Amino acid sequence: MEPEGDGLNEPVPVLQFANQFAIGGAEGQFVARVRALPERFRPVVACVHKEGPNLQAIEEIGLHVEVFGLTGSLARPSTGKQIVRLAAFLVQNRIKLVHANDFYTNVLAVPAARLAGAKVIASRFDLAHWYSPQAHVVEALACRAADAVYVNARAVRDMCVHEEAVSARRVVVVHNGIDLTRFDRARGQPLQAPVPGLELRGDGKSRRPAVILVGNLYPVKGHLDLIEAVEEVRRRIPDVLVLCAGEGVMRPSVEQQIRARGLRDTVVLLGHRLDVPALLDRAHVGCLPSHAEGLSNAVIESMAAGLPVVATSVGGNVELVEEAVTGHLVPAHRPALLADRLVTLLSAPDQARKLGSRGRARVEADLTLAAMARKTGELYDAVLAGQSPAERLPLAA
Repeated sequence: MEPEGDGLNEPVPVLQFANQFAIGGAEGQFVARVRALPERFRPVVACVHKEGPNLQAIEEIGLHVEVFGLTGSLARPSTGKQIVRLAAFLVQNRIKLVHANDFYTNVLAVPAARLAGAKVIASRFDLAHWYSPQAHVVEALACRAADAVYVNARAVRDMCVHEEAVSARRVVVVHNGIDLTRFDRARGQPLQAPVPGLELRGDGKSRRPAVILVGNLYPVKGHLDLIEAVEEVRRRIPDVLVLCAGEGVMRPSVEQQIRARGLRDTVVLLGHRLDVPALLDRAHVGCLPSHAEGLSNAVIESMAAGLPVVATSVGGNVELVEEAVTGHLVPAHRPALLADRLVTLLSAPDQARKLGSRGRARVEADLTLAAMARKTGELYDAVLAGQSPAERLPLAA
């Protein structure tokens, strides 16, 4: 059953609701989803904070961004005012479905949609590692009241169902997807800024054996574990180069450890980069030593670039990296094992290329933007038709 628009053959307006437009996996996937929405739906975009580098991408699509701003605690009266404003906006714009994208928008969208008589989908993209106990309860309640919960990994689904008592019939796994045409075009571009220590061979790869970690500098991403591992890697591969793309609160601690371990010529902190595909194209091995994870866009992009990946066996990483097939999995907080697997791949470039090729094939088969858009559209159809989302998109799909 296809959804009905507001008139003959008119697409159904769907509010795509995000907190902000920062650089990050969830934010990048939000932009990709808006771009690729099936034609039977019309995206309407709203946010809590109209800021961030990804805002330009939304504006380039030609979409107006409505703001429902919050300041301070959710317990303030302004939260209720914004919920009422949002409900009125839904009614005025005849919006039948809201797709919230994160904690704040989930909390705002669910009651607003109920007031407006619209359907609502909440989203969960991590394992709630940053939540306070109170925030965890609040979001769990919002998800229980939503018509569906959109998650990007089975590990996140299991958390919602088994820890938060969300009905399994309403939780749907839609893996992140990548636009390979756009990604491959970006891989072939020059770097947007110099990278200290990086010299290229004739094939465009780094002359030095190069590991790349793409992830903001937050404790959960495991940068300190990688720094400890790199100290051992350098003993065995003296000219190793480690590139870290991302920014965040851990920068002072990471910089201190780099200095303390004498790794200033080995580990390069690149800050925020908008040329990540080109950086990946210059490296030999992707790495993600995170302590908790949903479905990592960094791992998907590393695989799309043909890199073998060494990642921790947490969350959705185990759904992406197949041991000794597309890379290696190690337990979190185990720098010695991380070092050993990195050395294994850097010391056997032919084998590393084979694993990287298999990773690329996995992305082409299962993790494309087209696949994500198709499943998202099917979820919207199910919710609008009042069907069980999980029955329409079973877990094995």
